[in-house]
Amino acid sequence: MEYYFVLGKGGVGKSTISILKAIALSQQGKKVSLISLDHAHNLFDILGPNKGSLPRTLKIFEPDIEKFIKHYLQSSEQLLQKNYRYLTALNLEHHFKILKQAPGLEEYGLLLAFRHFWENRARKSEVLIFDMPPTAIALKFFSLPFVSLVWIEQLLKIRTEILQKKEIISKIKFGKAEIETDAIKKNLEQQLIFYQTMAQLLKSKHQCKIVLVANPDSVSLAESNRIKQRLFDLGIEIGEFYLNKYQKKMPGLNVSRVFKGNVRKIPQAAGGLVGVEALSLFLNECSAELI
Repeated sequence: MEYYFVLGKGGVGKSTISILKAIALSQQGKKVSLISLDHAHNLFDILGPNKGSLPRTLKIFEPDIEKFIKHYLQSSEQLLQKNYRYLTALNLEHHFKILKQAPGLEEYGLLLAFRHFWENRARKSEVLIFDMPPTAIALKFFSLPFVSLVWIEQLLKIRTEILQKKEIISKIKFGKAEIETDAIKKNLEQQLIFYQTMAQLLKSKHQCKIVLVANPDSVSLAESNRIKQRLFDLGIEIGEFYLNKYQKKMPGLNVSRVFKGNVRKIPQAAGGLVGVEALSLFLNECSAELI
């Protein structure tokens, strides 16, 4: 599996680059899934009504992030009620309605959507391309696995200490095998494995490519540089850098400050890039840059 995360400042053309890259890779015969993780989905708007002419190996998804958040809150409520029945007197349903507005839930919803496609498209696709939301939310998405690891490791220690002090660690022996029956501890251990795996994936240069898109202007490049620095702090490197809407007759810009490797220059389209036909024609001009 190959993973691409396309991010950059709002309006630089992330969705368009995501679509062009997805079409280019699928034309090579690869099975590609293109997923929008932006609340303001516009993949199908860019593709237009004639989506039947897309390669058959390309699948496109615009998941409802709110549904993932709602499912998470419902499952959390059920888990608490199952393990702490006395909490039903505290009107949990009311509190979980308030939690829908809690800070951090939006990026966690993105993470749940990512996990869904990661687990369910793994056998159906060779490439997963994620069209990311604007910078602020996207960076929180990338930092969430690393922050969560710190919390979960500490919570596991606390949970183990509680069980030990209360002497209520429930273990069932089947021969030489021992099964831990504490649901909360088991849930934390499962989350720990997921976040460890995801953190390793994001740091993998071979399996994961962070695609940074910018326009040839100082504001866009400045934000791209901040994105690069924030990801570098997490141990994540930029894999590909696209200078979108590039024109030859442009004032000199210090692009190397953002990306010192190969800069992929995508020319300014003569007309609007809307519809599969227009995208395909434009792709003929710059397919080498997108693969």
